[in-house]
Amino acid sequence: MKDYLFYNIPKDSVDFSQFRGHYNIYLLCRKGRVCFHQSNKEIEAREWDFVVWPRLKRYDSISFSEDVEAEVFLVSDYFLDLYKPETAWDIPGFKYLKEHPVLHLEEDDFEEREHIGSIFRQIGYRLEYPQLVFEEEIIGNLLRVMLYDIWCIVDRTVLVTDNSDLPLKHFGDFLYEAQHDCGEKRDVASYAKMMELTPKYLTELSNQVTGRPASNWIDYYAARLLRKELSAKDVPFTDIAEKMKFSSLPAFSRYVKRVLGCSPTEYRESLKHKGKLY
Repeated sequence: MKDYLFYNIPKDSVDFSQFRGHYNIYLLCRKGRVCFHQSNKEIEAREWDFVVWPRLKRYDSISFSEDVEAEVFLVSDYFLDLYKPETAWDIPGFKYLKEHPVLHLEEDDFEEREHIGSIFRQIGYRLEYPQLVFEEEIIGNLLRVMLYDIWCIVDRTVLVTDNSDLPLKHFGDFLYEAQHDCGEKRDVASYAKMMELTPKYLTELSNQVTGRPASNWIDYYAARLLRKELSAKDVPFTDIAEKMKFSSLPAFSRYVKRVLGCSPTEYRESLKHKGKLY
């Protein structure tokens, strides 16, 4: 079984039943309509809708309008796991897509449409004229970029959604705040207070959505920020500690040791050996 396949509809005749349970399917509808059933509901995708079917999600009775123009990218679990980005939206994003398989690319957002559309064009072109070397790496990295774009759309959708999926909206709000405020706030209570929630609810919500406590996501974003700050060789540790509102240099060092697995000095030394200090 190939790790990835690509089809143009109506140019290519595709029997989707043969892929069910074997591939994750990404479909971009450029024109016309795509209809299918999922969880006993009839769902329709129209022009500039983007459909995502995870491998194990049941879908039936797929049909296309006569004027349909669509592109389909199929990816095995192995290939997806190999190239999917490690982000906070990974688990909640896939959970959201299982219940909301159709993402609408906004008509007034040309960049959003162009981002997804250009990825599909690139994948189709690369597979129509196969590379002798690096094909897998090229397709894998195009998949990674596409997934980042999908998480951006999910993030945008969840943050403006109504209260029908309030827990996921709360979690999206929390991730947004943690990403932007982890330089100063690194405790669950601060984010809970900011969002007018209780720390217990926020922790339980994070565990429910991702299987990981809220503190893990705060540390995740803080670690990213620390890696960036520590890669600047001429910036003293005291300046970074002060900038990130640590009470003391020892407190800063203990936190770095906990989230990066080594002291600030050891981390800089490792970057020096790799030639990644600037």
